Amino acid sequence: MIRKLLFLLFFGLFLFGGYSQAQIWPFRKRSQAEKATEDYQKRKREAGEGNLFNRLQTTDPNRTDLRDDHIWSGGTAATSYSNAGNVSLASASRYGVSQGLELQTWLGLDYWIPNLFLKHEISRGDIWVSSLHGAYSSWPGLKQVYEKGGSFPADSLTGVPLTISVKNQLMVSKPFYDVMDCNPHQPFLVVTGFLALDYGFAFTDEEIYIEEKHLITPRSIAYAGKGLYGTLGVRGDWRINPVLYARGELRGLAGNFASGVAIEQQSSVEYFPFRNLSLSGGYVVGMGRFGERFFSLWPFFDFSLYFGKKQGRKRGLFEQTMF
Repeated sequence: MIRKLLFLLFFGLFLFGGYSQAQIWPFRKRSQAEKATEDYQKRKREAGEGNLFNRLQTTDPNRTDLRDDHIWSGGTAATSYSNAGNVSLASASRYGVSQGLELQTWLGLDYWIPNLFLKHEISRGDIWVSSLHGAYSSWPGLKQVYEKGGSFPADSLTGVPLTISVKNQLMVSKPFYDVMDCNPHQPFLVVTGFLALDYGFAFTDEEIYIEEKHLITPRSIAYAGKGLYGTLGVRGDWRINPVLYARGELRGLAGNFASGVAIEQQSSVEYFPFRNLSLSGGYVVGMGRFGERFFSLWPFFDFSLYFGKKQGRKRGLFEQTMF
């Protein structure tokens, strides 16, 4: 009997010691699993809920599909992701129809000059090549000026010709990647060269004239349906950090207008207060002999709303490089 009591007493103490972690608070001790979980949560908070290897890259699965291609502006050779794009006031609004195919329109001009363009990706690799084709008509805007008056009036003794202008443009982009970046799919710099030809057709016999002003006069040949002008330029898009981008463009225009050649330079900074919303500010400079002025300067403002989700590898696992 004594042996049985001693055995039960020893066995009971063993059970009590085995479950001693279930102690009454505040005297209970944390388990190793609880300590590990708390340490992990603490490290996440200290890293801003980000990836410990790259604080700019989130580990939250609900945010991994956010757009990451903001450096590829409409002026570069890259097309928008499928079913993604942006709506902008003073620059190209874009929509990715499918892989390598994009629709563009300039909403800020659509009331005056309805326009629609299609950008097609020709090749992609170390160098990106795309072509852009489309049409626009200056007839609605010229009609408004003819009826209500404006800064580039039509001849009041005739009418306004019905015009259609076509644009064909070739873009070549070279991306530069940061080898120290843990997420190398997006470059920190994109340099683009482009060549565009615009030709305007008039379907009626009315004659109009457009005042000699920078930004308007070099394009007036196509606007008025009187022929061809060309544009040759280079631009750069720089990702300063994930929420701040610098963009600049230098272009030369040649055609049958007053000075024969005009030069324009545009620079802006794009800031993202939210990941899908950006505000841009900068300037546009025009140089060329138009009337009494050789140099003009205008402010530039833009607002863009981005939509859609980013995509992963676009052309197989090993065939092509990623964004």
